[in-house]
Amino acid sequence: MTDTVAGDMPEVNNGADGAKGPVPAWLENLAALGWRVLVIVALIVVAAYFASLIANVVAAIGLAILVAVVLAPLVLKMRDGGRSRSSAALRAWLLAMGVGLGLLALVAVALVPYAVDILRELRAGQNEVEAFVADLQLPTALSTFVTDVIEKADGVSGDAISAAVGSAANLVGIVIIAVFLLYFFLRDGDKAWSWLFQWIDDEKRERITTVGDETLGRVSNYVRSTSVLAIISAVSSLIFMLILGTPLALPLALLVFVAAYIPYFGGAIAGIVIVLVTWGAVDATAALIMVVLLLARFAVVHVYVRPRASSQGLAAHPALILIVLPVGLQIAGFVGLVLAVPITAVVVSVAQGITDILAPEKPPTLPEIVPSWLDRVAQWSWRALVGIAFVALLGLIMTTVPLVVLPVILALIAASTVLPLFDAALRRGRSRTVAAAVAVGGAAVAIFGVLALALASLVDQASNVADTATSAAGKINDAAGGVLGVGTDAIASGTDSVVQVILEASNEIAGLAVAVILTVLLTFYFLRDGGGMWTRLMSHIPEDAAGQLSEAGSRAFSVLGGYMVGTAAISFVGAASQAVIMWVLGLPLVMPIFVLSFFGGFIPYIGSLLTTGLAFLIAVQSGSTLDIVIMAIWTLVFNIVQGNIVAPMVYNRTTSIHPAIVLACIPAAAGISGILGMFLVVPVLGVVLTTWRTILRVIGSDDDGFPGPPVASPEDPGDPAIPAEVAAPEPV
Repeated sequence: MTDTVAGDMPEVNNGADGAKGPVPAWLENLAALGWRVLVIVALIVVAAYFASLIANVVAAIGLAILVAVVLAPLVLKMRDGGRSRSSAALRAWLLAMGVGLGLLALVAVALVPYAVDILRELRAGQNEVEAFVADLQLPTALSTFVTDVIEKADGVSGDAISAAVGSAANLVGIVIIAVFLLYFFLRDGDKAWSWLFQWIDDEKRERITTVGDETLGRVSNYVRSTSVLAIISAVSSLIFMLILGTPLALPLALLVFVAAYIPYFGGAIAGIVIVLVTWGAVDATAALIMVVLLLARFAVVHVYVRPRASSQGLAAHPALILIVLPVGLQIAGFVGLVLAVPITAVVVSVAQGITDILAPEKPPTLPEIVPSWLDRVAQWSWRALVGIAFVALLGLIMTTVPLVVLPVILALIAASTVLPLFDAALRRGRSRTVAAAVAVGGAAVAIFGVLALALASLVDQASNVADTATSAAGKINDAAGGVLGVGTDAIASGTDSVVQVILEASNEIAGLAVAVILTVLLTFYFLRDGGGMWTRLMSHIPEDAAGQLSEAGSRAFSVLGGYMVGTAAISFVGAASQAVIMWVLGLPLVMPIFVLSFFGGFIPYIGSLLTTGLAFLIAVQSGSTLDIVIMAIWTLVFNIVQGNIVAPMVYNRTTSIHPAIVLACIPAAAGISGILGMFLVVPVLGVVLTTWRTILRVIGSDDDGFPGPPVASPEDPGDPAIPAEVAAPEPV
């Protein structure tokens, strides 16, 4: 049996004449099916593992997509009414922010602070139930069984509440990322969809778009109907508890509302909590009445309300939902439980359209047991696994010898940054050695000066900055009545992490000095001899491919240099202006905040937001009311201008990366490589997105039956990863 797909794993052939070979036909066919299923499952497992490493980012993207799907009909309606993309997206985004922030504030004020009280009442209810069972004098085996069931139910309920409250700070981080992504999904989601399937023909693209629209409607309907049912459940539970005198009625009603988004288990857990709290705080009769009321509501909702609230069901079998729920919990906690069902529904709904796309026009010769779409997925899967293994090997090498690899990366970045100085010196008649020395000498002075300033101002003052920020957060929390404890904990955890990084860097001063010296020397040689090194490397490659790679390398170097220069300028202006305002207001810790703000500016969007937040917290702790107002206004204006006008303009002109990609990749890089990953992810991503099409054209071809990458036009020197109309950001 031969497979016409190039590069396929070998299949055993029984012979051209059909004679029986040493391998039975059933075993051969089973192996043909087996290896394909195995590589697909292996790819799914690997993808799930990497998703768990960046669970917050995955959850934030899923949450943003889910909200965008719900609001998509509203956005499309406003566009049809004459609104621009940005205007329609902004209005829908503001609506989502109003509803979402209102719900979060309600949960933060009326649920989270009372979690301990709920758990205490829950334990009291358990004790009352156990005492009641003991009074019944049941047979020992039956009494033990009932007691174990009660303890298990109570334990699950208590653990669920504790886990939800314990992950509140993590949930805040997920929501923040999702908020930033939501606007871009609302504005450019349809363009991203079109770009994603641009490589297929019109007929298949139309089919997958139709399936996508149907899926969008189903998921949107599911979320809206679930929200309606959650409100009904929460309000009715609140009424039941007020009538029966159950304490903590409002927090428990909010718990019912939140739990309603978890299929099957959420409502049951919330109901158990309410019944046990009622039994412990009131009596057994009230608890029994509560059980009857909850069961009656369940029947009414599922018989009369649900069919009318949801006109379309999700294309996911209940058995499948029960399987994916623990997977979602494992990857992203509570948010994973909420997103598991709609994501599964999307996958199931579009599966048929995807299989149609993957099926080759000319099906290869395969065993009858192997469908052509499964073969195509398997072909992609094992190649993807090999590619992932190759990248993982490179990552292992980089982490094994960081003192070698890191200076090389930093030297390439530094060389691209000072390349204009080097070229200017060459134009003035300097030799390559002198020009490289002049360019690198100036850069070395700047690098050593910045590092000396950073170490001098941060090592001794980092703890003071962290303590001041934490104290200010506590002061804000006290002024708000203690309802912002989650935010205070998040600030304390974040500042402690920054202090730990600074202290670790100061303890590794010798290694840092060696890395900087190696970086400076390598930068000099890359500038002076880089052209010759590249020419010798390209001499071993066919001329046509060498020309394309040389053009791509030139673009990458230009992108790298432009990004670093632009980001350094933005960072310095922002840090300097903030330092001037703090100095004029007489606030402390001006120099360490200046240094943190300068380095934070190299982490797009998030870095400046965090460092300006630190400056505001210092004003809260040490300044007057007027100082706080001035810093609040400056922080708000700076982040709006820098995040929505200056930064997107610089990143789009230099790296051609859509802001949504930047926002998603920064926390992902932090989850994998820490703060260093946050610094390097954007320039590295810019280089990759600038050169990937050229590299694929050089190493690939379309004669193997696989869809090739979109070919950029010759007049598209930037080779952007997203069409220009998508990549060009507009101010929010």
